[in-house]
Amino acid sequence: MKTGLMRHQTAATAAFGWLLVLATVGVAGCGSPDAPVHQSGPRLPTTPQTTYMYVTYTGWYDNDPPGCSTAYSGCAGGTGAYSDPITLASDPTEIRPGTKVYYPTVEKYFVMGDQCGACERDWRGKGPDGGPHMYHIDLWVGGKNSNEFDQLTCEDGLTQGTPSGAAMLTPVIVNPPRGMPVSAQPLFNAKTGACYGGATGSGTQGQYKNAATKQCIEEPSNGASVGAAARMVTCNGGSSQEIFFEAAFFTINNLCLDTQDESVASGAKLVFSPCLGGPSQQWEINTNGTIAGIQSQRCIAQSGPYLRLAPCTAAATQRWAFTQAKP
Repeated sequence: MKTGLMRHQTAATAAFGWLLVLATVGVAGCGSPDAPVHQSGPRLPTTPQTTYMYVTYTGWYDNDPPGCSTAYSGCAGGTGAYSDPITLASDPTEIRPGTKVYYPTVEKYFVMGDQCGACERDWRGKGPDGGPHMYHIDLWVGGKNSNEFDQLTCEDGLTQGTPSGAAMLTPVIVNPPRGMPVSAQPLFNAKTGACYGGATGSGTQGQYKNAATKQCIEEPSNGASVGAAARMVTCNGGSSQEIFFEAAFFTINNLCLDTQDESVASGAKLVFSPCLGGPSQQWEINTNGTIAGIQSQRCIAQSGPYLRLAPCTAAATQRWAFTQAKP
């Protein structure tokens, strides 16, 4: 499954107070549920316990490879009932495969059944969202035969983050008891495109400046030439540098940031292509300032006047500062 991405606030909240849950179940760690600090400690216990985790979402189109395959449990799925939990992905040394959890925010049960690259890095070292020993789970939303833009926008809307963009940790009950409230509303309705709780994505538009060269990404033809290579030029605030980002897509004048020939290999040049929503057009903005391909897990790096994919190292050439466009 995919790594974590997009850190926006969401309107989706539990129909009951999670404070009641915390009063009846042991809590691991301390601080408020909005605290953007990670926890450290041993693997989760085998008795019911509430632990603060960074919760992200994944589905059919940003799974790796696209589809429902998992590392440990066949095809991802589930309704969210105790007897039919939804698949989640994480680090198997953080949460043992087969372990159930309950997430009060969406009133559903989940079961560990897949790997999550960013979750593993956040747990085992200093990952894209935090760590080491930062609890991070990735919850399955489905999405087969849906519109990929709708699915990814829903994931964006459900993922909670702080105003600064840091990961927000929220309470998750590990090894939960039976009988917790279960919502019948799906996380994502593949037929209608509706998202749980009416959650919506929140797009941004502005410039992306490289930390090493202080140059900005530009679509040189300003949308007039399909397949134009993304260029690095002096930041000038022009319309050809105002890139819109929502869900997992960078767009400018109806073209999406893509890799040449849809390659996800290191060294692939970045271009602006018609928006198809495919794996080579899906990106995640990490809290360390890097931008990585969801499928490739390679980072966007400046290479001379161009942008190319490279193994993620968080070097200055791979870090980007965003400046909001003026209204």
